[in-house]
Amino acid sequence: MKNSVWRLSLAVFGVCCLLSAVKAEFSFFLIDNFESGKADKWYHFGNIITSVERNPSLEAGVQDTIADSCGDYSFKLAGRAGHWYAGGAGADLYAEASQFSRFQMDLYGGQTGGKIRVELFDDDNANYSLEQDPGRNWLATKDDKWVAEISILQKGFTRISIPFSAFKLENPGCGDGAWNPDHKNGSGGLLKAQFVLLTDKETGEVTANIDNILLTY
Repeated sequence: MKNSVWRLSLAVFGVCCLLSAVKAEFSFFLIDNFESGKADKWYHFGNIITSVERNPSLEAGVQDTIADSCGDYSFKLAGRAGHWYAGGAGADLYAEASQFSRFQMDLYGGQTGGKIRVELFDDDNANYSLEQDPGRNWLATKDDKWVAEISILQKGFTRISIPFSAFKLENPGCGDGAWNPDHKNGSGGLLKAQFVLLTDKETGEVTANIDNILLTY
């Protein structure tokens, strides 16, 4: 009898450990951390030049947990803006993102200042495709476009965590107007993520490095 109770307790403990591991495994969705030294999934547009660069080494004796977590490489975007817009980079995701509540990334600034716009697109017509009108500044015509802007700070990595509730709908009337990046009814979920660089002045240079891009709770 005692052996049976012991085996049952051990089995329950094993199941609990398994469930904890599963929960931990799905506590975030990694988009990219660039530790491969490549950025093959990323396209770019406008006047942006992209590259994967080695992160600067920490000074001896300096403890920076964010910089430590960024590993060896990050994704650099650099360009010259005309009328504040320099261009940007993006990636196709097709992610089931409904269980997450935040968009997170580590952002390395410099001397240029400026802003970075995070743009997310959810699929509202269930075709795993983003329809855009090139005659209307590439307006997303069938799916929602959600936008948040972040200031590019001075030298060093900063962890940016944006709740999805802080993203603003930029194209009302085109999609369904609801944040629903799921795979229900054939939807492609979260179709794309894009980063757009903007300058503080009408013209000028702007640069930023991005790392550890993920969705989380």
